[in-house]
Amino acid sequence: MEYDPVKDKMQAVLGSGVLARKLFFAALDRLFLRSRYVARALSRLHRQGFMPAEVLDAGSGFGQYSFRLAQVFPAAKITGLDVKQDLVDSGNQYAARAGVGNVSFVVGDLLNLGYESRFDLALSVDVLEHIVEDRRVMTNLAKALKPGGLFILTTPYYAGPTAGETASTQPFVGEHVRPGYSQTEMREKLNGSGLQLTQFTITYGPWGNVAWRLLQKGPMSWLSGRIWLAPLVGIYFLLAYPIAWIFMRMDMQVKNSKGGGILAVAKKI
Repeated sequence: MEYDPVKDKMQAVLGSGVLARKLFFAALDRLFLRSRYVARALSRLHRQGFMPAEVLDAGSGFGQYSFRLAQVFPAAKITGLDVKQDLVDSGNQYAARAGVGNVSFVVGDLLNLGYESRFDLALSVDVLEHIVEDRRVMTNLAKALKPGGLFILTTPYYAGPTAGETASTQPFVGEHVRPGYSQTEMREKLNGSGLQLTQFTITYGPWGNVAWRLLQKGPMSWLSGRIWLAPLVGIYFLLAYPIAWIFMRMDMQVKNSKGGGILAVAKKI
């Protein structure tokens, strides 16, 4: 499964219209379990009194997390960084039209970041699994953080091959260059980059996996190369969402020993 062609088509459909973007972001927040985990992590920081002056959304994509960061930390300056010029342009246009003054988007490459001790918080949502030189990215983000700054990331979880694993059990997304990270590998790579792992939460456990199959794997497979099916998929979501919502809630209430994803937090040493 290739996600990028679907994303490109969605970007073309959305443009920078305010209402369309708001509805799209609201849908992503509800349909993706990782969005719920990120929202919870940011809310906890806010409740603990964490008040960043500058925040980096590293690999901002459509920009939904940049605007969430702006809501949680309204006094902070949010920078969304992405390699795609069209996503950056549409994000800036939307920010201007929606009147969100503390968010801006720039074109940039995480492999050549160039920031030094600028940000109090960096967020990276499902990015590292797309980049071969992940150590370099982690090192660049560590350099971009102020001392004591935080790095929150999500990425797939992978503890290693299991008995009987076949090609059919390999990663669903074709753009991924690795199946994911174990806790040991994540800690070792972060520590080697100047970051200390402080939280490692396994997400998309048995409950979350069912929700993922209902809301992502099935619909994305149907839409791949057949965007005209979107209206039918919309009807499907209305029927499947209440069931998936229960499974997502359950996933966040239990401590998963295995699963498909990670939410990790690291602190600059």
